[in-house]
Amino acid sequence: MGSEELLAALRHEGEKKVALIREEAEAAAARLRSEAAARLAQLREESAQKQAGAVRAEQRAAAVEAGHAARDILLAAEQRLAQRLFTLALTLLPRIRDAEYPAFFARLAGELPSREWETLQVNPADLELAAILFARARTVPDPAISGGMDALAQGGRLRVINTLEKRLERGWTELLPLILEEVEKSA
Repeated sequence: MGSEELLAALRHEGEKKVALIREEAEAAAARLRSEAAARLAQLREESAQKQAGAVRAEQRAAAVEAGHAARDILLAAEQRLAQRLFTLALTLLPRIRDAEYPAFFARLAGELPSREWETLQVNPADLELAAILFARARTVPDPAISGGMDALAQGGRLRVINTLEKRLERGWTELLPLILEEVEKSA
């Protein structure tokens, strides 16, 4: 074998090795690209799942917050309605004053503890009734009282308020649910 043949054989062998190295490099590059694409797809999937989880968490938080806000609005509306109904009920108290009212006033007076009452505040229309039932007491007209009396004894240290307004106020927590039930039935 001559030197040319040797060189040609070496060149040929070198080209085979270069081709083999190139094939291996291309295969490795393809494998790395495939692995990178798979890893990228996995990262995208994980990111999408995290994002979807974050969105769901935000949706839950927003729903809870909206529920709280709705409850607060409803409570505020119910409180305004209750206050309006109470104010309306107060304006209706004078209608209780009918032909049977003098007997009712006497019953309210009879509920007071047995004392020497010094001052009675009453509706101006009740001055005569109060003077009859509490002859020794000073009667003071108070147009803010629809009916009943605000009685003072012992120099003002003892006070009993037995007015229609106070009775409505005391019973309001029991009356309000009944009124609201009637309002709902008529709506």
